[in-house]
Order: sequence, then C-alpha cells, then structure tokens
Amino acid sequence: MKKLCSFSLYLLLLAYWGCSKDTATGPGPITDNSVPNSQFSDIQKKVFTTTCALSNCHGDSGTQANLLLVEGKAYSNLVNVQSFLFPDFKRVLPDSSSKSLLIKILKGEISPRMPLNGNKLSDATIDSISKWIDNGALNN
Repeated sequence: MKKLCSFSLYLLLLAYWGCSKDTATGPGPITDNSVPNSQFSDIQKKVFTTTCALSNCHGDSGTQANLLLVEGKAYSNLVNVQSFLFPDFKRVLPDSSSKSLLIKILKGEISPRMPLNGNKLSDATIDSISKWIDNGALNN
C-alpha cells in the first residue's frame, strides 16, 4: 500500500510539472493584429481608414454627418468638436471616453450604431479607442 501511495504521489507530481506553464518554451500571448493600440495613428490605420473613411460614409465623397475620417483630417474632425447630429456631445472629449459621442455610437448606446450596416467593432477595439481618449486623445 505504501508503494502504491508513493507511486500515485509521483504520478501527481509528474502531471503537475508537465502541465505547469513554462513561459520560456510555451507559446506567447495571443495577439490580434487588427486591434489597434491606444494611439491615434494606429486607430486611424486599423479602424478609421479601413472601416469608416469609405465612399458615402466618412470618406472624401459623400461625407455623412459632416464627419471626415480620412488620414490627415480625422483628428481635427473628432477631438473637441461638437457633433453635427448630436450637439449635446463632443465627438471626442479628451480624458472622458464615457462622455465622448464616438464611444457611445460605437457601443450602440446612441443610434445609429457605427459602423452603419456593418458588424459592431470588437470590444477590444472599442476599449483601445476608449483608452486613447481617456489618456488625453493625443495626436500620436
């Protein structure tokens, strides 16, 4: 019986060591390269340019809600700018994502949710944009 208990303990320890995480040889963290980091330049590249600054949306032609989100113009059209459709809100209020119209519309708290007729942005993407705003909405 003593040998059986020792052998069982040995198997448990082996299983524990075999299943423990070894960060040196195990896989790295899973990253989604489509989620922008919390900098305006990355948000522009991965979200606005690919999802918003399109024809008849917020691109050069047929700009909706008087909001142009093309590279080089998006920042000045967002930060500390009163909304055309919702004048009680600033599009992006630095240091306050919870009071920024952009976040409310991306989350669907105010209609229409954006992107219009498209899939909702991932929570990770919206969180990254929120973090950029909460960190001062810098043009970085």
